Amino acid sequence: MSRALIALLLIGLAVGAPARAATPRPHHDLTVHLDPGTREAVITDTVRLQGSGPIVFYLGDVFRMTGLAVDGRPVEPAHDGDRWPVDLGIPGDHVVTFSYHGHLDPVPGHSGAMGPGRAVAGPEGSFLPAFAGWYPVPDDRLFGYRVTVDVPLPQKAVVPGRLVDEREAHGRYRAVFESEAPSDGIALMAGPFVVQERRHGAIRLRTYFHREIADLAAGYLDFAGGYIDRYAKAIGAYPFSGFDVVSSPLPVGLGYPGLTYIGTRVLRLPFIRYTSFGHEILHNWWGNGVYPDYRSGNWAEGLTTFMADYAYAADRSAEEARRKRLGWLRDFAALPADRDRPAVDFVSRRHQAEQIVGYDKVAFFFYMLRDELGRAAFRAGLRRFWRTWKFRIAGWPELRRAFEVESGRELVGFFDQWLRRTGAPRLVLGPVAVTALPDGRSRVSFTLSQDAPPYALTVPVRLTTDLGTHWTKVALRGAEVHVSVTARDRPLALAVDPDFDLFRHLAPAEAPPILRDVTLDAATRIVVLAGDDRERSTARRLAEGLVDSPPRFATPDPQHPPAAPLLVIGTSGRVTAFLKAAGLPAPPTTLRERGTARVWAVRRNARQPMLVVAANDAAALEALLRPLPHYGGYGYLVFEGAKAVDRGTWPAGPGPLNVRLDRKAAPR
Repeated sequence: MSRALIALLLIGLAVGAPARAATPRPHHDLTVHLDPGTREAVITDTVRLQGSGPIVFYLGDVFRMTGLAVDGRPVEPAHDGDRWPVDLGIPGDHVVTFSYHGHLDPVPGHSGAMGPGRAVAGPEGSFLPAFAGWYPVPDDRLFGYRVTVDVPLPQKAVVPGRLVDEREAHGRYRAVFESEAPSDGIALMAGPFVVQERRHGAIRLRTYFHREIADLAAGYLDFAGGYIDRYAKAIGAYPFSGFDVVSSPLPVGLGYPGLTYIGTRVLRLPFIRYTSFGHEILHNWWGNGVYPDYRSGNWAEGLTTFMADYAYAADRSAEEARRKRLGWLRDFAALPADRDRPAVDFVSRRHQAEQIVGYDKVAFFFYMLRDELGRAAFRAGLRRFWRTWKFRIAGWPELRRAFEVESGRELVGFFDQWLRRTGAPRLVLGPVAVTALPDGRSRVSFTLSQDAPPYALTVPVRLTTDLGTHWTKVALRGAEVHVSVTARDRPLALAVDPDFDLFRHLAPAEAPPILRDVTLDAATRIVVLAGDDRERSTARRLAEGLVDSPPRFATPDPQHPPAAPLLVIGTSGRVTAFLKAAGLPAPPTTLRERGTARVWAVRRNARQPMLVVAANDAAALEALLRPLPHYGGYGYLVFEGAKAVDRGTWPAGPGPLNVRLDRKAAPR
């Protein structure tokens, strides 16, 4: 979910919140007449606020002011760009009324991107983002609002908030929405929607879907009710009167209080209801219910990832959950050290590197915190945090305090080592000795160490014997610890953290190559192998979409391939010939001649990462433009057009934290 602009605004809100606690919040009363066909918007906004003297409102540059009044007295509008100064006069309550109109941007094509902070309109759909400057904003305070929106049928419109009234008359649709909680912004969506509704207890569930996906509505309404019940039970009552799912012609996935706005193509994907959809509903508690204090970092995305994405994997099986944790660690292993940041510095996701820290590492932190406190205390801490901070701004310190109260433990050290440090612990297993005891038992002794400065760790260790598996937890508080484990029967194998329960650096053998090894590295060089201008242009666009830093193209010289992380993109014949001439690893036999395009990651010279994209022709390359950047955690993929028909990661070895103790028997 894209929340960058929300984050930047709320930084200001958090800084000023204590001083403004006694000040009544501003209130916007908006009337919006929107014609998607002409892209014209005619708007009146009556703003009630408290203050005095000069104050500056901000309004987007696409709008022309036609009227301005302060406390009913007309004022000649004047502005400097998007700044509209208004003199409120004496201290007290005031009413400022703006009348204005504008011509919105057209909706970009499916492969295009909407400009940052721009409102768009068209018959296929209109979107006025919360921070597009389509209503006058006086400052960074939270506010309330009432929005009356009027559009021509068959268009319908929706705004986050309680639906107060709606009606159809004289060929037009009119609806009124009110905010249900302090808000930092107002978004408006419109389109030729088919609206379907269901009551879930006292909660109104709705879908606003384009006609071509209207048949999906029942399934989304079913899942919405299930997710609301799940999180209400875990955290506290759902905080809004309804939940709306709105389809978009744009490739977006956005969450607002009581509403999610998702691209039509995405809503069609069958797995979305089982994954991202629940994530967006959970944001009604974390992010839109308790607002992160961005001065101390954004905890909401990581907590939501843990309670949604990770929890759904755990619902399927323990092995799925293990794969999820390993995937997070594998992505972290691909993150260059100079792009790592403390989790408390994370505000919003703009690049893959920020997701690895702000989503994945923070989600892993909550997994470890639950293991440290126990499920009962962890859940009680979440519920306390919700009760205390609902519709208020709270940061990491407030979240930590809730867990401390419920667990009866001091957690400053635990929070600081995972959230304020970069990197992760690197575990080293020393030589393992097995000693036969006189009573027939065996003693397994070893040393476990870590890099400095040390973390305070509780490390799970698994001992496999003839009769089964025995687990122990090793307290590693300093640089190293000496451990002895006694077994009643013959030891076969010893494994340290075999299920990846700790956020740690993986050993190379545990971390097979993935696409992100190359796409995250700013040193990556790109070699384009093309036969004509179309192939060359498409390959360059694909490269620019894949890498997380400004692209650095290199000359395709097989005699002198770049001695750096390497991305090779081109048509299959040219790619194969280049790899052979350059002495680089050949295409994997398991992928040859499959699909219309093949993608794989490999290490050359056992250490330098390389990513290869080989497509049958220019059309096959072009089909990868949209989907391929979303598969960075995989080691290989096969595409038929834009569809990944096969994908996976290369097998990982046991690594140096796994030791066989009896060569005649394989570890279990």
